[in-house]
Amino acid sequence: MSELTVPTPSPRLRQILERLAKDPAPLIEDVLSQLKASIPDYQEAPAAVARDVRDSVAFMHGIWYDALLSGELPSQSTIDAIDAAGRRRVHQGVPLDSLLRAFRLGTKRIWAALIQAAGGDVELHHELLFEVSPYVFDHFDLMAQTIGRAYLDEQLQRARWRDALTHEICSILFNRPDNEEGFRRNADALGLDSSAIHCALCLRLARPDATPAELEGEAQRLMVSVARILRLPDDRMLHTIHRGHVLLWLPLARGETVVTGEQRLARDVSGVASNCKEVQMIGVGLPALGARGWRVSADQALKALEKLGRQGGAGQVARYSDIALNDVVSGVDNVTRYFDALIERLAQEPQLLPTLEAYFERRQHRKATAAALDIHPNTLNHRLERIENLLGASLDDIGWLAKLHTALRLHHAAS
Repeated sequence: MSELTVPTPSPRLRQILERLAKDPAPLIEDVLSQLKASIPDYQEAPAAVARDVRDSVAFMHGIWYDALLSGELPSQSTIDAIDAAGRRRVHQGVPLDSLLRAFRLGTKRIWAALIQAAGGDVELHHELLFEVSPYVFDHFDLMAQTIGRAYLDEQLQRARWRDALTHEICSILFNRPDNEEGFRRNADALGLDSSAIHCALCLRLARPDATPAELEGEAQRLMVSVARILRLPDDRMLHTIHRGHVLLWLPLARGETVVTGEQRLARDVSGVASNCKEVQMIGVGLPALGARGWRVSADQALKALEKLGRQGGAGQVARYSDIALNDVVSGVDNVTRYFDALIERLAQEPQLLPTLEAYFERRQHRKATAAALDIHPNTLNHRLERIENLLGASLDDIGWLAKLHTALRLHHAAS
């Protein structure tokens, strides 16, 4: 910055500069309207960001005229203020290319205002072209370099900070899930809604031999793809690498029930499985609340994925809701033994298990079941009565129907 030299304006040019500096509103409004018309990120900016952009445009406008009128380069405090503006844009979600494009556009409008103010005065045009314009490039190049470096530095620090918070949250989820206070504190710092119900997804990648660094790189790219497909900001999703898979936690919409939320996510993520070649299969847990709930949902998504890995093909989505009953029942030894005993009792007569399976497959329609088995309806009735007598059951009882259906599902899962 010490190599820059501020040109000394002629009396006529000084008058123009003082007039423009005294009434900056028209130029500021011109720059803002150009930004909104040309750059989508500024067009769609929230009100708070729009106010900050307006203040920054006015500030940059003032720096330019102050330098030319005082003959002094921008002070360190001014450079620090420009630095701070660049850092704020990171947290406001303004991309660097949009920021620098806005800076170039603002520079062009400020220079155009000077040319226009000079009118047809040839001497003024000569002064602007040969004396002022070299400083224009140096001045705004300095501003752009300052704001660009600040942006990239803040982006890097933010990434490291987010990585540290993500690591801490995942450590809580998998090692200390009862630490709700720590979970809420870190989630809120990341901008995640810790009070919202979330659902875990477990993504099996197509490259099982990928290194941890390669997995993390793939996970970052997947976050962008998933966010686009699900129409959800990627900063509202928590992700980590767990047991060689990518785990994601996604929020349900406010007011969305657990059932409708799980159904919607299962439907939406099918687009991820079919459109992202990096993803082989996806497991979907049940929506849950709080640290322990997020952990349980993740375990369920992984369990559903492992189940699909044995039975399904590439590009499929496995929902824990489809195996929830089996999983709960099979987790209690004496309950499992009870259902096994029901199957063993029926297996003593070979025709009974196939009959019962066909009966459930046809939704307890006896005529359709007899036709499927190619037996007389009276034969079917006799077999169903035999099942009832052997087990002391009643096939008119919804409770017994549920038990027998569960027993068959567990039997198939184990075989």
